[in-house]
Amino acid sequence: MKPQVSAVILAAGMSRRMGEPKQLLKLGGCCLLERVIRQALGTKAAEVIAVIGYRAEEIQREIRIADSRFRWVVNPAFASGQSSSLVRGMQAAAHPAVMVFLADLPLIADETIQSVMQRGAGLLSEWQEPFVVQPAFQGDAGHPVFFGNVDAAAFRKLEGDQGAKPILGMMRQRIRIPVDDPGILFDIDTQEAYRQALRLLERKKSDVTIPGGEGK
Repeated sequence: MKPQVSAVILAAGMSRRMGEPKQLLKLGGCCLLERVIRQALGTKAAEVIAVIGYRAEEIQREIRIADSRFRWVVNPAFASGQSSSLVRGMQAAAHPAVMVFLADLPLIADETIQSVMQRGAGLLSEWQEPFVVQPAFQGDAGHPVFFGNVDAAAFRKLEGDQGAKPILGMMRQRIRIPVDDPGILFDIDTQEAYRQALRLLERKKSDVTIPGGEGK
């Protein structure tokens, strides 16, 4: 029997530094948040949950996902910080293995996501205690973060914008997977970061090699 894993995407923020809802910014032909949702759906996660709050109704109108594994969860306390969305997502998850994504990190390579998922899922059959798996680029840990054998109750005391840092600090079993993927650290919080992301995507397109021809 394959391990059951929930994917939770934190996407309830107010985008104060961006000045507009970054969840709906266009990137690579679709909305930024939709891109992350589809990446999560590309894994073997049993369910994918997007936790939204700010402009929730607008986001649900703009982003339509026709996959039975996907559902929205609304966090009414979104203004209190990211931790409230993490708590809400962990409570909504149906499984004790949860892979957490951030909606403003849409440039993570699919290979990185699959590596974290496979490593985390593989450890579920070996370890009974809580553990975490993270990708690391040049020594810095990033996202997505795989929490194995976790109890949602452990997250309830989180507050503000600290995210999962207190939980990570208590984990005795922390696995880091070295990856050549700066996307695990590249969050789109400002207009300049958004412009940089657009340039990076355009550069990737120009580097594609056409079969039978030369790289463009």
